[in-house]
Amino acid sequence: MTTVLDVAKLARVSSATVSRVLNGHASVNAEARERVLDAALKLGFRPNRMAQGLRRGRGNAIALLVGDIEQNLYSALTKHVQAAVAAIGLDVLLYNLDHSAARLDSFLSLAPALGLRGIVIATSDRIGPKFDATLAALQAGGLTVLSMVQRMDHRGVPSIVHEEFAATRQAVRYLIDAGRAPVVYVGRMGSSDLGTERYAGYRAALADAGEPLRRELTQEARYSYVAGYEAAQRLLDAGVAFRAVQAGSDVIALGVLAGLADRGVRVPDDVAVIGFGNADWTGFVRPSLTTLSVHHEAAAMAVRSAFEAAEAGRDIPPLVTINRSLIPRESA
Repeated sequence: MTTVLDVAKLARVSSATVSRVLNGHASVNAEARERVLDAALKLGFRPNRMAQGLRRGRGNAIALLVGDIEQNLYSALTKHVQAAVAAIGLDVLLYNLDHSAARLDSFLSLAPALGLRGIVIATSDRIGPKFDATLAALQAGGLTVLSMVQRMDHRGVPSIVHEEFAATRQAVRYLIDAGRAPVVYVGRMGSSDLGTERYAGYRAALADAGEPLRRELTQEARYSYVAGYEAAQRLLDAGVAFRAVQAGSDVIALGVLAGLADRGVRVPDDVAVIGFGNADWTGFVRPSLTTLSVHHEAAAMAVRSAFEAAEAGRDIPPLVTINRSLIPRESA
C-alpha cells in the first residue's frame, strides 16, 4: 500500500510537506505542491482519513450502530445514511449490534478513543436507562449522538423516527372498515420499542371500532420470515377464526403469506394481509403486499442536517417524526 513516505520520496520533499499539501495548508510553495500532487496521482495514493482523524483527535467518520444488518430495514437505512453524510464529507463506520445490549455497551465504551464525529444508534431493541449516563458523557465529550428507529428525545438524545402508532392504527382500521374483522396482529410486542408502538396502534384501532382485544389474536414473533410462517401455522392449528393479519414487518408478512398458502388459505379472498415497511420486494411477490410506507431518504437527510447543525454550533432538533402512509396492493 502506498504511503506518505512513498509520495515524499517521489516528489523529493519531506513527509511533513506531503501532509501539509494533502491537508490544504497554504504554507507550501507552488512548485513543491505540484510535485506532491503529481506524485500522489502517479502512485495512486489515497490518504487514510480515519487515521488522519485519530491523529487529530477528531475524524471524518460517524458510527452507525444497527440492530441487525440482515434485516432490510437496516441495510436500506445504511445505504441512505452513507450517501447523505458523504455529501458533507463524512464517512460511515458500520457496527452490527446483532440485538445485543452487551455489544452496544462495548462499542460505547470504546467510542471516545475512535476519533468519531458522532454516533447514530439505529435499533428497535429497547435501549435501557442504564445507558443514559454513558450517552450523556459522550455528548458532554463533544460527540453528536442521535437515535434512529426509537425515540430517546425525552432522555436527552435527539431522535429521528417514523410514526409507528398512528400508522398501525390506520392500517388496522382500514381492515376493519373493509369488513375484515377479526384482525390478528403478528409481531414483537415486548422487547422492541418500535414493536411496542406498533402493537399499541393495533389495540387503539380495535378500541376505535368497538372490537374486543383477544389474546388468541396476537402472536409474538421476531422480525423474520420463519417467525411469520410459524405464527400462521399456530393460528390455523389452533382453529382461530380470523379474516386479516396485520404484520409487524414486511418479512413477517411474507412468512404469513407462505404459511397461509401452504394450508390452502387464499389471500386476500379468505384472509387479508398487511405488512410494514415497504421493502423493495413487496410489489413483486404474488399477491403483491399491501404495506405501510418507509422514508429512509428523509430520515438520512435529517441525520445529515443534525451533523450540519452540530458543526455550525446550532441546536439539533430534539425530535424529527416522519409520517407513514398505507400503500394498498393485492393482499388487502
